Amino acid sequence: MMVPTEQHRDGPDVQVDLALAAELQAALLPTSRPPCCEHQHIAALNRMCGSVGGDFYDFIRINEDQVAIVIGDVVGHGVQAALMMARIMGMLRSDVARASRPRDMILQLNELLLDLGDRTGSVLPCSLFYTVIDAPSGVSFFINAGHPMPFLCDRDQCAALHLGPRNILLGVEDFQPREGCHTFVPGERLVLYTDGILDAAAPDGDRFDEQRLHDVVNRNLAAPPEELARAIFTAVEEFRLGARQTDDETIVVVDRI
Repeated sequence: MMVPTEQHRDGPDVQVDLALAAELQAALLPTSRPPCCEHQHIAALNRMCGSVGGDFYDFIRINEDQVAIVIGDVVGHGVQAALMMARIMGMLRSDVARASRPRDMILQLNELLLDLGDRTGSVLPCSLFYTVIDAPSGVSFFINAGHPMPFLCDRDQCAALHLGPRNILLGVEDFQPREGCHTFVPGERLVLYTDGILDAAAPDGDRFDEQRLHDVVNRNLAAPPEELARAIFTAVEEFRLGARQTDDETIVVVDRI
């Protein structure tokens, strides 16, 4: 009789713990754009598929002119993914000097995940897009570690779907990350997203995919970043036709003004 009693007592406790974890995780994600981004207009939306998840984004002020923008996705969801997400965000924010150098930051994060994987006897993969933008000049250095390719748009259309080299996922093996560079000009838009957007499925199993996302972005070129992010979430929800969300979904939109 002791086992049922323990299970009965643990059930509500688990729900309370998950609710607290969800509240703490939500508090980790920024609620406003960084104060140094007068040359950028930034918006972000996130929705987890469960109480907690592995998607994350951040805006890290490096100095008066530079800001790091990051979006990531710890493979899997639930408590383990949420713990890894919190650990990664903690490292990103703890070393502002290293934050200005995408390659150094990616190497440090990969070392962290490999070390944790060795100690737990598992592989802890994470995709990450990390960019540092110099606000006055628009010059950006970035690294894509296994993350979905961003969209780069101008005032007329998203003519360039893919931006820069794509490296392997973090947490899998040692690698030397390849860095990309782009100079943003006024009127350009960067759209970052996690694969939960592309993998959203209708009841018949059809995926939302990159083309549908591209179409939504093109239809909303004149909309402010906040409206575009909401339009993408609305389009994904309508596409699902009531089917259950199965992965975390995150959108970050950056306009150069």
